[in-house]
Amino acid sequence: MKKQNVKISCRKAGIALLWSLALTILVGCSSSNSASEDTSTFDPNRNYFPDRVSIDHAIGFNVVYHNHWKELQLFRHYNDFVDTVSFALVQRGTPNPDGFEATRTIQIPVEKVGSLSTTHLGMFQMLDALDHLKGVETASYISSDEVRALVDQQKITELAPAGTLNTELVLASEIEVLMGVGYPNSQNDSYQELENAGIPVLLNADWQELDLLGRAEWVKMIALLLNKEKEVNEAFAEIEQEYNEVLQLVEQKETEGPMTVTGMVQGDAWFVSGGKSFGYHVLKTAKVQYPWSEDTSTGSLKLDFETVYEYGLKSDYWMVPGSAKTLEEILQRDSRFKDFKSYQDKNIYNIYGRYTEGGGNDYYESGIVNPHIILKDVVRIFHPELLPDHELVYYARLK
Repeated sequence: MKKQNVKISCRKAGIALLWSLALTILVGCSSSNSASEDTSTFDPNRNYFPDRVSIDHAIGFNVVYHNHWKELQLFRHYNDFVDTVSFALVQRGTPNPDGFEATRTIQIPVEKVGSLSTTHLGMFQMLDALDHLKGVETASYISSDEVRALVDQQKITELAPAGTLNTELVLASEIEVLMGVGYPNSQNDSYQELENAGIPVLLNADWQELDLLGRAEWVKMIALLLNKEKEVNEAFAEIEQEYNEVLQLVEQKETEGPMTVTGMVQGDAWFVSGGKSFGYHVLKTAKVQYPWSEDTSTGSLKLDFETVYEYGLKSDYWMVPGSAKTLEEILQRDSRFKDFKSYQDKNIYNIYGRYTEGGGNDYYESGIVNPHIILKDVVRIFHPELLPDHELVYYARLK
């Protein structure tokens, strides 16, 4: 269900200015991103990271701790193939380990971070670390009033104000690390230019995760950059506890939920959530009946209109029907939808509980680090008697 419309392309104009700025940044960063920092007080036997995280749910990254540095491993999963890109996160004032290129070596705690995805913003807020966030993609996609205010105050720079990454703005912002979106080893001209200028690019693949806790756990990657392991461990433990309590409630009280269909027709095709997808996993937690639960697709499953229509006629619910926010928009797609049981019972829900007219959707922002609330929303929809006092936050019933 998650849609991260991050459009990255290389800016060809102003290349002379770009490299002039790059040279300035390289000179400024040479002392902080190399072993030339004062290491006279370095103690090789000291454990510089008494608080540590473990990665228990996410499949896209891991960390290996050493006394004074951390090895951050980012994974790309493709079928049975796993590709790894590693970064050395080195405590400031300690020597760099051998074997890592300059753009794979990051001094921590990082003071200035840029982000190209709204999924990161809730993570910074959860860690009370917005003072470290110095760049975002485009303000119009942001739901958080607090973050938008910081952009308005010019404390946070828009790095893609026209919709494509402006490498000159990134360099001028003095950002130390840029967090992008994609596979860990994605080849991108803009990313390459920034790395050539000495700015490491970390590609967040939280969108690859297939369950709610897995996506939420990417907050620990930001905690690794900021040395906020203690804070993230405390916060995440509370989330896990509440999440598991809701799961336990469903397990104890329900054997089988109502039936639902998903997605929306596009032309002659209808894309529904695959049986191994994140979208279906969210529904599966509420023990719903789903026509394609045995499918092995990890993304969308393309079906013809007639196939889904037959199930839609008898399904109790219809979840996440494309971009539709009202029942009228549903009928605008096809008047036959009025025959759906879910339409007649007004049991159609979408992830527009919190959104902005500019394109922001809090489901993809604070929702990422609130998997327990998303779970409560889903359980409240399908089993209202289990959580009678819970009011929907990220989901909304179409009217």
